[in-house]
Amino acid sequence: MSGFDKDEFYVKIMSMYPLAKENNYMLKLDEEQVRELKEIYINLYIPLENLGHYDEEKLMKKLMTAIVSVCTLDKDAMNNRGDILHLVNSVNYDGKNLYLRYARISPVKLRRFEIGKTQKQIADLMGYDVSAVRNCEVPYCDMSRQPDTLVSKLAKALECDIETIIN
Repeated sequence: MSGFDKDEFYVKIMSMYPLAKENNYMLKLDEEQVRELKEIYINLYIPLENLGHYDEEKLMKKLMTAIVSVCTLDKDAMNNRGDILHLVNSVNYDGKNLYLRYARISPVKLRRFEIGKTQKQIADLMGYDVSAVRNCEVPYCDMSRQPDTLVSKLAKALECDIETIIN
């Protein structure tokens, strides 16, 4: 589940990020959404011959573990080993609804991970120093307050439109 694998499960968890962002990075999934996510999880990760070994509680625990396991290694972090970046910080289940607390990740960093480039590669494409990219990846960086030239070059290097990286 590591490395922001772009399988159907990853895509589903990732597709909920914008809505979670609008709700202070918290998302409540109703029974239908939980069922859909569980179906995706089962189809991808549990062999049919083993499905009978799971009761509902065990299946939900495995699903919740898989959700918080969606992560990537940010090798551009200050230390040499890199930092593990989790997309979802915590998951709770009340027997009916699933509550996901998403991590606050800057749109710049998220987009960089999506295209699989390093900060240095983005900086080189922009003609800027790595520190400029690093500063734009801070979760609380307000890209709308950055110089237009920097934002334009950053969007081009990230292969997206400006709106994608503006908070």
